[in-house]
Amino acid sequence: MGAVVLVVERYRTPEAWWDTFLVGDPHTGSHVFQEKGCSQCHAVNGAGANRAPDLGYQRPARSTLNQLVTEMWNHAPRMWAAMEAERIAYPSFSARETADLFAYLYTARYVDEPGDVARGGLLFDQKSCSRCHAVGGKGGKLGPNLSQLGPVDTPIYWAQAMWNHAPAMETSMRRLNIRWPEFADNEMNDLLAYIREERAGPRQEFALLPADPGRGWKLFRDKGCLSCHAIRGEGGSTAPDLGSGRPLPTTLTQMAGRMWNHSPEMWQAMKAKGIERPTFQGQEMADLIAFLYSVRYFDLGGSAVIGRQLFVERKCGDCHGAEGGGGEHGPQLRGRKKFFAPVTLARALWAHGPQMYRRSQEMGLGWPTLQEGDLAHLLAFLNTPPEETR
Repeated sequence: MGAVVLVVERYRTPEAWWDTFLVGDPHTGSHVFQEKGCSQCHAVNGAGANRAPDLGYQRPARSTLNQLVTEMWNHAPRMWAAMEAERIAYPSFSARETADLFAYLYTARYVDEPGDVARGGLLFDQKSCSRCHAVGGKGGKLGPNLSQLGPVDTPIYWAQAMWNHAPAMETSMRRLNIRWPEFADNEMNDLLAYIREERAGPRQEFALLPADPGRGWKLFRDKGCLSCHAIRGEGGSTAPDLGSGRPLPTTLTQMAGRMWNHSPEMWQAMKAKGIERPTFQGQEMADLIAFLYSVRYFDLGGSAVIGRQLFVERKCGDCHGAEGGGGEHGPQLRGRKKFFAPVTLARALWAHGPQMYRRSQEMGLGWPTLQEGDLAHLLAFLNTPPEETR
């Protein structure tokens, strides 16, 4: 999944709000994380130093970029103080480097914790997988031996393989009077951990990245998904709207589990509509899932009216002017025909934050903290022409 460098005009059509360009590269972002010295203090999913918070899955799940940038904003003064105390050089980031870095950090939030191999082995039997499939020389022969199956080391490949084979499996299970198994919480992750262990396969969550959400949006339409599912109210109404109002699973493997759980129901709905059940090859499932998660990535939402109130309450106007039009101590933020997105705000915070912090201390203002949801409202305010909130 790529990150958002939001290239969007002020007045886009509703359809264009999800047809975005996600150009950050998580793989490149992981190198930026190392090269800029972030790993001297932070770990990501357990890999790295432990002098500052782990920015990966060990943190509470953060499904939007707004929440990730909010964490960065609130933590920034402590980070700057620690860097100064330890004489760590303060790195600079280009727009592309910022996009790549946040693509990496955002994607890391959706990587699963290591699954429980022992529990996965139990599930393999309890869910009746072993009646058809063998793993490590044990199990049935009706279905493929999962120890010899192709590249299913990643959650996305796993989701693709299970989706493609679900109709054949459903037919076989009905013939054998096996109930369709469902997977909750981390069960799919445990099952995948068991299969990986038996295959001696590595964890390769990032192997398919970066995917292309633009191709994913095209696939969503071309494969017929839009016939049943809507995105923010645009599309079919016989299945859940997959837009930003509906939470997605917090990890990629849980996404595979949800698709599996609903497969029979979706297939019946397709038959009723005369839609051929689509299959996915190569990068297609990665692109589709990248698109679905990208809707959340750049979901700004927010109220300009609430944002204006927060702008005043957090004393932003003391430096930037009451309406964000510029002041004695800070530049104009509104009315510059510049679109503020979470990534651009994060880059501005990193570039100018230390000076902002020193100035706020000198003025006795303190550093404003943001609550969950505040950033969306503030961005809505900053992106609204001044005359619209007067």
